[in-house]
Amino acid sequence: MISIYKKCEKSLDNLRGVSKIEDLSSYDRPFLFCISPQESLDKSIFGTIKEGARAARVRTSDELAGGFKIEEMPVDFLGIKHDYKTPGEDIDIVDDFLYPYLKRGTDIKKQARKMNFFTYCNATVVYKNIEEKLKSRLLNDGYSENDIKEILSQISLVSIGSEVDISNIFASAIMFKDVNDGEVFDKISKIALKQMNLLGRETYAGFLKKDNSPAVFTYNGTGNHSLKEYFKDDSLIKCPISAVVSMLLLSSINNSQSDNFIPISSKLLLKRAMQYNTEFEKEGENLLDRLDSELTYGAGRYTKEENMMLINLDKAYLKLIKAEMMLAQEKALRIDAEEKKQVLIEGIMDKSSKVAFQQIVVANGMYNNLRDDSVNYNEMKTDKEIREAYDLALDQEKGFHI
Repeated sequence: MISIYKKCEKSLDNLRGVSKIEDLSSYDRPFLFCISPQESLDKSIFGTIKEGARAARVRTSDELAGGFKIEEMPVDFLGIKHDYKTPGEDIDIVDDFLYPYLKRGTDIKKQARKMNFFTYCNATVVYKNIEEKLKSRLLNDGYSENDIKEILSQISLVSIGSEVDISNIFASAIMFKDVNDGEVFDKISKIALKQMNLLGRETYAGFLKKDNSPAVFTYNGTGNHSLKEYFKDDSLIKCPISAVVSMLLLSSINNSQSDNFIPISSKLLLKRAMQYNTEFEKEGENLLDRLDSELTYGAGRYTKEENMMLINLDKAYLKLIKAEMMLAQEKALRIDAEEKKQVLIEGIMDKSSKVAFQQIVVANGMYNNLRDDSVNYNEMKTDKEIREAYDLALDQEKGFHI
């Protein structure tokens, strides 16, 4: 079963801070769709959504960031989950959600500008498949190839830590990657690393093709293949990612609220990333603090006092989640033990006498349906005693004949 979730405020009823969107047919909010490469694991799916929110400088359990309150944000942070264990009618992410969303309203380009994607590692393939299907649907609806390119160019993609080739996609896109990450080391990483060494830099950026096609921003990182690695406080790439994501979301908000269409491009994304490249920041200036002070989503911010309270709540929620997991494990073990006990009971019932069954199973409280208090089975000979007496009688009979 396929479900779409969005980030929300944590509570006792929602310890993980995500909720399932039940009605996709009327959904029309701007979004950042955060796609995990492990689409069936809650930790990966919800973690990717959280990192997308953190990139936008929304307050998360890992960081106050810009302190923005998730419930007041005019954009949603979405994620998709494939639950292979739960039966149910699967949705098609394009046919049942993204394409109807794109066609909603009177201006398809403005609607496309409300669609932002945030992918990690091989999840970038998911976006490529989405775009191909959107192209097909638009062609079938009579749009020209040039119209389709212009429409899809207003969808944005922020791809992180990936080796998936995005050079031919239509979306306005930028790829961020650590050139030392061996799991996604490719031709791009090799060229960027060479240029860094030649120029004596820790970052290097450009375009994948000459026509300002998808941009790429590389940096000399730790090499650890982890999404969280990109958002550590000392990461050279944290500020550029946040600058780009926040700009895209603000663009979506402005297009939703304005009568005029405000376009984007990969060139604008790269320019924004370079403006917040901490490698070239002025002495004493913290670009991330400057970004936070400049952001105006129209959402409230938590105070330091509120954040301290939320930090304690996050710790409490985490303890509750761990307790729930332990309880679930104990329940699973109990069910397994009950099933094994039932097999044992059925085996004794089938292979032994009523006396043995009463003496072993019933006497130990494992099975009460056959209890007969009118008979004292404990005074009767056990199956073992009867067998031993029988074997002894056979031995004596053999000895008699000899």
